[in-house]
Amino acid sequence: MRVSRASGLVVGDWPARPEVTALLEGAGAVLAWDVLADDPVPAARIDDPARAAEWLWEIYGSAAEEILGGGTEVDVPAAGDWRVRAACRTVAQLDWAHAWWPASTTAGVPALDPVVRQAERAVAVSTVEHLLDDQDAVSRALAEVVSFDTPDAELSERVAALAEDHGVVLSPVVPGRAAYALAAGAGSSAGTTVLTGSSIVDWTLVPAGVVDAAAAAEWSVVRRQGATVLEVAVAPGPAPGPRLAARFDEIDVALDEIDGLGRLTGSAPVPATVLLLPPDRRVVTVYAPDFAAPTEVTAPAPGAEASRAAIIAYARSRVGASTATVTERTAR
Repeated sequence: MRVSRASGLVVGDWPARPEVTALLEGAGAVLAWDVLADDPVPAARIDDPARAAEWLWEIYGSAAEEILGGGTEVDVPAAGDWRVRAACRTVAQLDWAHAWWPASTTAGVPALDPVVRQAERAVAVSTVEHLLDDQDAVSRALAEVVSFDTPDAELSERVAALAEDHGVVLSPVVPGRAAYALAAGAGSSAGTTVLTGSSIVDWTLVPAGVVDAAAAAEWSVVRRQGATVLEVAVAPGPAPGPRLAARFDEIDVALDEIDGLGRLTGSAPVPATVLLLPPDRRVVTVYAPDFAAPTEVTAPAPGAEASRAAIIAYARSRVGASTATVTERTAR
């Protein structure tokens, strides 16, 4: 692995994009895995070598001494006790899944069970708590666990024992999923559709699971009763979340209804001049106003669709895989 000191101490190749980056913040250093690379050895950014020295050997073995001692190229041994590194990867993977898991009915990627994820994360955190920059990490992780009853008997036993050790009382009752707070749309009256299109949803602008990760946002410009109207629809995901909006050029549309296909939808009047927009500006951007807002409505960056497809394929491969986390393996 290459070790760079040009702009801070960096070990290995840092993942290029946030949506493929699984992170774990330790005392004095941050570890990062590229989920698509499937490499057990993480990259690292080390900001406090003295503090990181207390645990980096559990991640890099004998190479840790070379990393901290000025080496520029190190070989991480293949053999060794990597239980702590594996637990670090589990915590990072589960945090990545919480933020980026592309649940999609369209693409056949099932939603993750939050009860299992919270339980598995608490157990993994208990293995790596000595290297975290949070003395209450286990208690905080257990505080997020809403049930010790999971589809995996071993995990249920481990989290129940962990809670007992830390004096945390877990409720066996799983709260029900909240319903969408959206009004059912009555459907638009007939009109003449003059423009249609679709745009991929930028995952950074909506919370994970709020919209179908693989479905595009569909839009149409309709002439109806002498007025021009923009209509936008997007397929919902498995997780209820904040209300959504869509931006088309300089027009914002609240997606606060549900159409006959179960899609989140909305409409807004637009000037007839919208028909004169050049093709590269005929882009709809879906976002959650209380989560993030688009700075500029533009066409997707080159390679964006291929990147999304790779992440979706990766998630689909994790479901049922023996090497995946319990949360991914038991997704339904």
